Amino acid sequence: MFGYIRPVRAELLVKEAEFYDAVYCGLCRYSGKTISRFSRLLLNYDFTALALLRISLGGETPTVRPMRCPYGLRKKSAVICDEAYGYVCAAFGLFAYYKWKDDLHDEPAGISRFGKRLLTPLFVRLRKKALRLGIDETLVTAPLDRLRTLEEAHCASPDEAADTFGTLMKGVAAYGLSGDRKAIAEQCGYHIGRFVYLIDAYDDLRSDEKTGNYNPFLARYGSAEEALAHEDDITQTLEDSMRVFSRSYVLACPAVPTGIDRILLNISDLGGKDAIRRVGTNHASSSRREKGNPQNV
Repeated sequence: MFGYIRPVRAELLVKEAEFYDAVYCGLCRYSGKTISRFSRLLLNYDFTALALLRISLGGETPTVRPMRCPYGLRKKSAVICDEAYGYVCAAFGLFAYYKWKDDLHDEPAGISRFGKRLLTPLFVRLRKKALRLGIDETLVTAPLDRLRTLEEAHCASPDEAADTFGTLMKGVAAYGLSGDRKAIAEQCGYHIGRFVYLIDAYDDLRSDEKTGNYNPFLARYGSAEEALAHEDDITQTLEDSMRVFSRSYVLACPAVPTGIDRILLNISDLGGKDAIRRVGTNHASSSRREKGNPQNV
């Protein structure tokens, strides 16, 4: 489930990299405790970035404690920040449930669909536990319903399709906040969601073309090859989202960003560009392999 939003570690101070890891560890522990141990397997970097944003704008003071990892043999530092984690884990649980439900709906009859159906109790439990954390379920269901409608209509506008996931993350990021911090969280959350949706579509161009799954870039350009011919336009819109994220978040930063501010700005600037570069490199490698394959000549 995604996982594109992460920092470039080489550009972080050691203490910042350790804090980032501690937030991931703390979120993993909280998710396993309040949602399900199964949720630990689904956790990704995108929701870690959302947790950092909630910690920063929510006003909660994080506490770092050494705690034993249930999957390791030694203690690790974990950030304890239950209020921020509560919002993020609730959203994560609901999103995981509806993503599974959507995948099951699209899966043709066969062994794979049967396997997904066997996971029904696990995902139903995720939803129930998420709702107990007090989140408004419509924050997730309304945008996903709209996305389903756009997909069924084969929407040829990547921006319109990405707006749905941006709206989902906007609602989650700002849930429970007020005033300027809410406005900043809405902008940052929206552009995290928009970026994640579009880069995932960019990454899946070839696989979606083979399977026939909806992809907004395929709907617009007609084929993966033609979409990649407009790669500059795709990367530009991705960079624009991360640029708006940075400009919005800076409004909540001190004159000289430190600590968590530097991590989030690293994620939005360097991390976003690195994710775009990785996907572009993968496409370039695939193109070279296809040209070198005699069957494609």
